[in-house]
Amino acid sequence: MSKLAELLAKKAELEKQIEAAKQAEQADAIKQIVELAKSYGISYADLKPHLTRRRKRRVVADAS
Repeated sequence: MSKLAELLAKKAELEKQIEAAKQAEQADAIKQIVELAKSYGISYADLKPHLTRRRKRRVVADAS
């Protein structure tokens, strides 16, 4: 196996490990968020305004 092929195989394995670690940490973060929300009595309705993005208004040029 060439050096390039070996390095590409290692890269693929590292990318799999990175994705698995990312998913595990994300799951832990979600658990923490849920626990904090429960302890402070925060509902989805309380969070929704902070989670949605405001759309930018389009400026329509006058066609005349």
